[in-house]
Amino acid sequence: MHTGYHARIGHAADIPINDSTPVLSFSPVVLSAPGRPVELQMRVTVPSVGAALPIILLSHGHGSSNSLSSLEGYAPLYEFWAAHGFAVLQPTHLSSAFLGLQAPAGQDLFWQARAEDMVRILDNLDAVEAAVPGLQGRLDRTRVAVAGHSLGAWTTSMLLGASNTDPRDGTTWYKPEPRIKAGVILAGVGKGGADISEAGKIRIPFYGGRL
Repeated sequence: MHTGYHARIGHAADIPINDSTPVLSFSPVVLSAPGRPVELQMRVTVPSVGAALPIILLSHGHGSSNSLSSLEGYAPLYEFWAAHGFAVLQPTHLSSAFLGLQAPAGQDLFWQARAEDMVRILDNLDAVEAAVPGLQGRLDRTRVAVAGHSLGAWTTSMLLGASNTDPRDGTTWYKPEPRIKAGVILAGVGKGGADISEAGKIRIPFYGGRL
């Protein structure tokens, strides 16, 4: 793990942060997922010491990479967060090229399943702790955040309370997850509704939602 100086860090070096600690990264953690095409696999990365660890659920994007858009990606990000005191839980969503699955009609990019993955993880934190050596009893389940990149940013928005009305049939998705207290949106598609980005309109056909 590399958490020290980087020549391109720029002014980010001036942001005050706590000292880093070595991290432990464990994968795959596999959760049984009845009704899902495959079991839910994730990477869990935590600081090597400490208790009452706040949780970050990390949702990957939908890039064409065969591995990076999965539990195998985002190493600098999850390692940094873990080194500074967070437990990072990083699933492989069904949309990942890693799996090579095709979404059913009406479930473009498995968009509903992505949010459901995060809820399933929160429902099964006992199993997550039991699967990772040295993690038992170290998670603070009252402090949960979600972070997502690109399509993962849309997943993050939905979990935080964005609604989504599909213009094709008028159905609305609105299922905020109350256990999630904060979120980070990285390279999102826009504010939603009429304010969504042009890239978002091209990639996401169900853009009638609002934040």
